Amino acid sequence: MLTSISPLGERARGNRWSLTVTWLVMGTLAGGAALGAVLGGLGRSLPVTLDENWRLSALALAGAAAAIWDLKVRRFPVRRQVNEDWLSAFRPWVYGWGYGLQLGAAVATAVNTALVPMFMLAALLTRDLMNGLLVGVAFGAVRGLTVTLSRRVRNAADLRRLHHRLDTLAHRARRLGTLAAALLAAVSAVALVT
Repeated sequence: MLTSISPLGERARGNRWSLTVTWLVMGTLAGGAALGAVLGGLGRSLPVTLDENWRLSALALAGAAAAIWDLKVRRFPVRRQVNEDWLSAFRPWVYGWGYGLQLGAAVATAVNTALVPMFMLAALLTRDLMNGLLVGVAFGAVRGLTVTLSRRVRNAADLRRLHHRLDTLAHRARRLGTLAAALLAAVSAVALVT
């Protein structure tokens, strides 16, 4: 999907890349916000005895588990991408918004890292609708802005270079995700003991 919505692809479909990307990013923000708010709201139903120390402990353990998962396993059993047929069937604002909603809603598309369930757990553990929404917006923003990596794709050679670059950086990106999960675990552990 990242390379499907490029300036080259959008120009071939007679669309403006910047407008499609704007709709996509708005969709990821909305999808992330909605899921985060729902999870934050559901967090209120967690037992009242789950104090801040318990929640920090859960986040620290989940962060460590996510880091180990991404370091060792790296694959989730279910993979689903957005429907490529939308590109020719709908207007750019529809598929931009629709793809964005799916990306922001986290598990509606391929889950390639344990950071996705980490985001969901963090939103749940806020135990607050607004804080869950903020966690979701942050997640959606990061996920949605990845499409801007294709901003310089103007021809087939640029697209091949982008694919090569993404393939080359895939291992580094996985390591960065593992580091992010480990840092979240460490920050939670430090907050727990201070």
